[in-house]
Amino acid sequence: MGKHYKYKFKIKVVQEYLNSSLGYRALAKKYEMPNKSLIERWVALYKEFEPEGLKQTIEK
Repeated sequence: MGKHYKYKFKIKVVQEYLNSSLGYRALAKKYEMPNKSLIERWVALYKEFEPEGLKQTIEK
């Protein structure tokens, strides 16, 4: 089973992506994430549904 990330962490990473010059790969490396695909998904959800979109990805 993969690692689960908290909502506040997701918001932090997405906002850093949107407000800085760092790309997906650089952010994944900075936060020691296995790959950039999660960040890409979080950013897409955020852009479509705003912060509420990231709550949908929380695992139960």
